[in-house]
Amino acid sequence: MPQLGSVSERRLNAARLTGANTVAAFAQIAVDMPEGYFGAADTMTAWGAGFLGWLAVATGVSLWGLWNNREWAAVWMWLCLSVNIGAFVAPLVVSPVIPALVIIWSLAMLAWMLFPTQSSSAYLRERAARFDPDEEWLDRWLRRSGPAVRHLLGISLLLNIAVFGYRLSEEPVAFGLTLVLALATLVLSAGPLWQMLQKGRWVVAFLLTPLAMMAFFLGAPEVLLLLISLFQLSTLLIFLMRAPIFDDILDYFYAYPALLVLVTFASLTLLGTLLLSLPAASATGEPVAALDALFTATSASCITGLIVLDTPTDYSLFGHVVILILFQLGGMGILVLSTFATLLLGSKLGLRAEQAVEETLGMRGAESTYRLAKFVVGSTLLIEAVGAILLTFAFLRLEYPLGSAIWHGVFHAVSAFCHAGFALHSESMMIFEDDPFALTTITVLIVLGSIGFLALAMAWQWTRTRRRVDVQFKIIVITSGILLVMGFVLFLLCEWNASMAGMTLSERLFNSLFQSATLRSAGFNSVDTGLFTDATLWFSICFMVIGGAPGSTAGGIKVTTLIILILAVRGIAAGRPRVVVFNRELSQSVVYRSAGIVILYLLIFFVLFFLLLLTQPLPFEMLAFEAASALGTVGISAGATPHLNAVGKALIIAVIFIGRVGPLALALVLGRGKPSRLRYPEARVMVG
Repeated sequence: MPQLGSVSERRLNAARLTGANTVAAFAQIAVDMPEGYFGAADTMTAWGAGFLGWLAVATGVSLWGLWNNREWAAVWMWLCLSVNIGAFVAPLVVSPVIPALVIIWSLAMLAWMLFPTQSSSAYLRERAARFDPDEEWLDRWLRRSGPAVRHLLGISLLLNIAVFGYRLSEEPVAFGLTLVLALATLVLSAGPLWQMLQKGRWVVAFLLTPLAMMAFFLGAPEVLLLLISLFQLSTLLIFLMRAPIFDDILDYFYAYPALLVLVTFASLTLLGTLLLSLPAASATGEPVAALDALFTATSASCITGLIVLDTPTDYSLFGHVVILILFQLGGMGILVLSTFATLLLGSKLGLRAEQAVEETLGMRGAESTYRLAKFVVGSTLLIEAVGAILLTFAFLRLEYPLGSAIWHGVFHAVSAFCHAGFALHSESMMIFEDDPFALTTITVLIVLGSIGFLALAMAWQWTRTRRRVDVQFKIIVITSGILLVMGFVLFLLCEWNASMAGMTLSERLFNSLFQSATLRSAGFNSVDTGLFTDATLWFSICFMVIGGAPGSTAGGIKVTTLIILILAVRGIAAGRPRVVVFNRELSQSVVYRSAGIVILYLLIFFVLFFLLLLTQPLPFEMLAFEAASALGTVGISAGATPHLNAVGKALIIAVIFIGRVGPLALALVLGRGKPSRLRYPEARVMVG
């Protein structure tokens, strides 16, 4: 017989039963059983109305019994779940999917009640002893009601996706049921969120934005559910971050930073795929194919910009917002964003967490990590805001309405700084080919994004203290400047009478500078890529392989890797065993890592190119360009992407993900070997 247990367990069981009965009530409406007692989908039979009444009464009686700690409440819960299972056995014959989900869900809830896991109350009390004494009420609430509220938030989010996203039911009762549960979660979450806000956790204030917007959409239930879902998702994440198990999970991942990067980007991609596959994300109202949604989500979260569907015409405003959020999070980096959120919530990172952030950002010292995490988010939002304002004026000059100009300015400013390459125009940035102001603005955003957050932080510090900058900053700035000038000259020479034929001298100069900046990772184009000469395609591939700076939004092997290998070759030719740059000596491990990155990168590129040649009936140079663009997370296309078959799309998806995570990080995940202390006799091998 199930046991009532502690206060926390009783409240969790009440949430489980409420969630299971709510799911059953929704399923009774959505299930298609034309000749049965539940009737066709979106219809209400007498049996169905009676079943809804039973669920309402059963839920109320169970909640009363659990609240008053009545022993019979355990048997009553068992009875309610058993009735749900029995009611959906017959519908399995004619409509198996929804009834099967209800049965499995009810069985899982029943198993948790009949065979509860070991209570973690003692563990929670031990963890609570280390919390801030000023937050005693909040900690007590998290121990007693936190699991129950998190469970209801999850159930409500699933129903919102089913009703609003996939439109599994158009019945008003389904909308009302979903809305009632959503509002109940808002009420249950209000107390702890208010406590956090009073304690100065200002990140909670951002949760109020969707709620404030609800006042403008009182007559649109679907929009209300969407806004509530955004609030619920943020609230659920905050509550999970306060749970002890969250620290345990992070401690495990912080021990394996490369695995953490893989999991976070994979999670973002899967979430984006789910959202982009909703009918609301499609311009036609019909959901896009799953593979196309996965391709777009991977390209956006990995800030690449390659597309198999036309972004402005195939996706709705909701889809555009999802894409914007994906490449914004991908650009700033999930790890850095999580660090900043932790700071706002008033928590402190553990030693392993600090080490993981330091490894990702290339800085040492906890205080430096915290300062840089704040700087990353602050500078990103500031630069993007300035760029959005300037681009808004550019769109106003094209006679866009004010609201549309602002939206286009924001979208393209974020896309440019994050090197996402997504545009709200089918011809990318070709609308600005004769606008030096717009081209210069986007070029500056791309350059700032390509030099990296660490270089931006050093530049900002230098303007304030005039202290000497380190070697890495010098390498990044000088190499980026040289590559920008080289790309400008090469593009001007190769495309003077090709894609830029008919332009004025001023237009040719500004478009060449723009393309030089965008070719290394940004993915925009202000001229027709289909008119590129073979020479342009070749040097563009080289630029895409190089990419930008470490810790930036750019891809590629990185400019520091290129310079280190060039200096290593020069040192070998000069008979010096060590790499020296700006009178500073680099360790051999840095040289080995640089060589390993390049070898892995080129190996992946050649394998991808070979597989594309085997499976895609497209020209050689187009596939080579596409492979380099995907692996370098650049996003510019010579026209091959829309013509890829399913195999080609899957290959590009995999390589985009690998290119963003990094060949070296992937190697660390696949094989974490320990250094050997064995030494062997030297051998002489001829090379070259």
